[in-house]
Amino acid sequence: MVLQLAGEGKLKVDDKLSSLLPEMAEHDYVDRADEITVQQLLRHTSGIPDFDESGKFDVFDFTTVYERIDLVKAARTVPRRGDPGQYRYSTTNYVLLEMIIERVTGRDLAGEFQRRLLAPLGMKDTYLATKPSKHIIKGPHGHGYHPDAKGRPRDVDRLNVTPSAVISTAHDVSAFYRALSQGRLVPAELERQLPRPFPNLCGGTVSSASGGLPGISSTTFSTADGRIQFAMAATLKIDNEKATAVGDATAKAAEAVLCPGS
Repeated sequence: MVLQLAGEGKLKVDDKLSSLLPEMAEHDYVDRADEITVQQLLRHTSGIPDFDESGKFDVFDFTTVYERIDLVKAARTVPRRGDPGQYRYSTTNYVLLEMIIERVTGRDLAGEFQRRLLAPLGMKDTYLATKPSKHIIKGPHGHGYHPDAKGRPRDVDRLNVTPSAVISTAHDVSAFYRALSQGRLVPAELERQLPRPFPNLCGGTVSSASGGLPGISSTTFSTADGRIQFAMAATLKIDNEKATAVGDATAKAAEAVLCPGS
């Protein structure tokens, strides 16, 4: 949605964070906010720490509502891991991008999500959970597990990690990336601003995206024309020592599907 706003001329990818959210610099909520750009937030090259590293949040606490600014402030307590321009994944980037969307449009994120993506693409099984009580996966689904604060394994089909969480299916995610690859959402030059976790797959002709939470990870791939796609979800603790092996196996499976002649 941020790139759609860029395509509409409502912001630029080289806009500084401090120009779109002045309070981040004025109140020192984000270090070097006057240097960090929208593009760096999108590519995880902002250098902003992940709020999760602060240790201030319990993902299994469903009584507390965390506001976005709470997460940003928590990230400020974590030492910076790099300079703007250096890659380091941080969920805080997404929190700030959500804030930018609402500030620029003047509308809430859920409404923009429905208007810009879900309705046009027919993503009927995708929804945006905006409260801890709603952060639960509906219907049949895989179950991942992660230890709670006392070390007990907990089912992660319900977590309290961010003010908003997208819950979807492989079918709907594929519909989204098919539209993205075919240029139906944003122009190709803007789509290239997005990071690609497997940039060399099939000679660089395949778009890819990955994500996850404790206990669950997912990856999706699409050919440049969106005609062939591959999506996979794994229930595995993300920081498990086998997580890298799962990622490698996923890439090999996608390569067999999307570029069998390579």
